[in-house]
Amino acid sequence: MRLLIDVGNTQVKYVTQGVGITAPFSDIVYIDYQLFIGQLNKCVFSKVTEVILANVHGNEIHDAIEQWARQNSIVFIQVNSEAKAFGITSSYQQPARLGVDRWLAMIGAKQLYPNKNLLIIDAGTATTVDVLDAQGQHCGGWIMPGVQTMFNSLLLGTKKIIASPNVTASLLFGKDSSSCLNNGSWAMTIGAIKEAILQANSSLALDKVLITGGNGQKIIDLLAIDCQFEPKLVFHGLSCFQAH
Repeated sequence: MRLLIDVGNTQVKYVTQGVGITAPFSDIVYIDYQLFIGQLNKCVFSKVTEVILANVHGNEIHDAIEQWARQNSIVFIQVNSEAKAFGITSSYQQPARLGVDRWLAMIGAKQLYPNKNLLIIDAGTATTVDVLDAQGQHCGGWIMPGVQTMFNSLLLGTKKIIASPNVTASLLFGKDSSSCLNNGSWAMTIGAIKEAILQANSSLALDKVLITGGNGQKIIDLLAIDCQFEPKLVFHGLSCFQAH
């Protein structure tokens, strides 16, 4: 069994997979960093023979996973962004500086939608936008604060805005500070995504808009345009990496 791990800015996400890149995934598990490290030696991972890791967090969790794999004779693969892999060519002059989650989302998108012009949106702690053409060339992208990050940063940067986060995503004009700030954060995100679609279509005709990440489904509901929710996009990218 393979364990595919995506260590993000705020939590760990993982799936298990049978041997081979076409094997199905389990459901995504979302878990706190320390809880995940504490579970590594539990029976839930007793059948794991291979670990594929992407990490945008610190070294502590990377080192803990690598040590656990080594102690249990489990193959360990650390994935990093590259200039070219699996038909994708990076636009970065220093490819290693492209976030590995963005890199994997593009690899996953290419696997699921080959020979398509794609706009890929990953909506989590940050909201990232990447354009991928039908030949696999990365045409650039954006990095923006995620909805909750935007909300929190304005509260930290002001003294007299008192607001609480709302569970429901809405674009309605608010009538108190909480709804004004919450809905404004969603409105900025939706506006940016609509502009990204216009920008992408000005240089190539988009075939698909793909959305992943924790806020993905809410964004799709608010956008009200044709787009595809792919919650396991990064894992499709991770699954391409195998021990040689």
